[in-house]
Amino acid sequence: MRLDARSQRRALPLWDEAALRGAEAHWAERLAPHALMDRAGAAAARLLRARWPHARSVLLLCGPGNNGGDGLSTALWLARQAHAPRLRVLLVACGGPAQWQDPRRPADWRWALERARAAGIPVQAWEDADAQALPGDSDLVVDALLGLGLREAPRGEVEQAVRALQARGSGLPVLALDLPSGLRGATGGAPGACVRASATLAMLGLQPGHATGTHSAHCGEVWVDGLQADPAACGARPRAWLGGVDSALASLAPLERAAHKGERGDLRLFGGAPGMGGALWLAARAALQLGGGRVYAACLDPRAPALDPEFPELMLRPPAELLAQATASGGPACLVFGPGAGQAGDALQCLRELLGLGQPLVIDADGLNLLAAQPRDGEVWQALRARAASGRSTWLTPHPSEAARLLQCTVPEVQGDRLGAAGLLQERTGAGIVLKGAGSVVVAPGEPAWINPSGNGLLASAGTGDVLAGALAACLARSGASPGAARAAVWLHGAGADLALRESAALRAGTLPAWMLRAWRAACPG
Repeated sequence: MRLDARSQRRALPLWDEAALRGAEAHWAERLAPHALMDRAGAAAARLLRARWPHARSVLLLCGPGNNGGDGLSTALWLARQAHAPRLRVLLVACGGPAQWQDPRRPADWRWALERARAAGIPVQAWEDADAQALPGDSDLVVDALLGLGLREAPRGEVEQAVRALQARGSGLPVLALDLPSGLRGATGGAPGACVRASATLAMLGLQPGHATGTHSAHCGEVWVDGLQADPAACGARPRAWLGGVDSALASLAPLERAAHKGERGDLRLFGGAPGMGGALWLAARAALQLGGGRVYAACLDPRAPALDPEFPELMLRPPAELLAQATASGGPACLVFGPGAGQAGDALQCLRELLGLGQPLVIDADGLNLLAAQPRDGEVWQALRARAASGRSTWLTPHPSEAARLLQCTVPEVQGDRLGAAGLLQERTGAGIVLKGAGSVVVAPGEPAWINPSGNGLLASAGTGDVLAGALAACLARSGASPGAARAAVWLHGAGADLALRESAALRAGTLPAWMLRAWRAACPG
């Protein structure tokens, strides 16, 4: 199965290394000897021939562990096919031939090597190959060097092999087994040299690093084959979930024919300090376009205009008046604080008052910076945690730099473990978290983490985060602040950019809501 828009309509589990290792051991005890490695080789050979049917020469780089054994099994299955490609296997970090059958090596690896050599497949030690000439005249490379459980940057012969592939650039197709060598499956980061694959075949199950992290794009196309050995069957629990677009969008219940604007929710947005009003307008316009029934905006700049001429439906109010209105209102609603709010005392006071209200609250941008600047045992953080304790919904939407300030750590630490950072921030605040970035992470209180599969580099422009804040508020108000609505907003945000990319269209924050609506219609044609 390929990870694409269709497969991600349902939620897919993401496993940690312990779950996959446990499943491997569980099924190894119940299946015929070497059955999983045989299935892995068959699955990789099928994908290779389907994806690159005209490859006439295949180089397989096999490491000393079971990932290398999967590569050897792949070579054997390729050799059995009609019109088999020319095969060459290089054993990397395995020593010379005299060391290959050392009984300390994994039994499955030795079994796969013996069968490959018996089939006449050329097998050579890396130390006997000319690294400068690699990969030679090969049409395709299979990366079976490391697989799961990377602990440190590749070294020695493995690093040499990875850098030999890097030297060829993007012109040579590479199929990685389990993970591109050098990529951490738990985090999607790479501590050193890392293979950039054209496609990756995840066997047994997916890991978080296939979907999020600074180097997750090195996976290329991601395919998964469970090898008929589901980790869930042996009691493992997923580390997180990916996709599930249908259930997320279903949380945004369609409006009845007799619906009125009050049922769509009253949205009140606060921000727009002097010189930063555009951020507030972007958020408010997005809230309106993504379904807000009545949208009010309060600019902290006293000289701000009283009308948005492009969106006259927006109702602009002074901050004090809108705060009083929010205090007295009932029915579906959501508050947003932060877009362009600045760091002045009036902004902090506004945040304090909003934290005391009972309505769902989205804190974004400067709201997060104000929060990060407050003592963790002070009144603002206490008020934030009190909201969680009393069941009031709060959502924080940091990008990695904002998350680092909130967690009092560095951006590389956040990006080095995005799931862990989002979970820790949720634990410390009690709020729902949207950690933005490639593979945005959504963590709702009491629920497993969710990774968003949509989005691309077009979102790396000013104002797109403000759009997400407004869209999130609209979705929360419409759904009773359900976690599914938060996932829907995040998915729509990325899906709009994906649609623009497919149509080779220019994208800026102001046009993003229209693309999000188009993506919504495409996903729900009924």
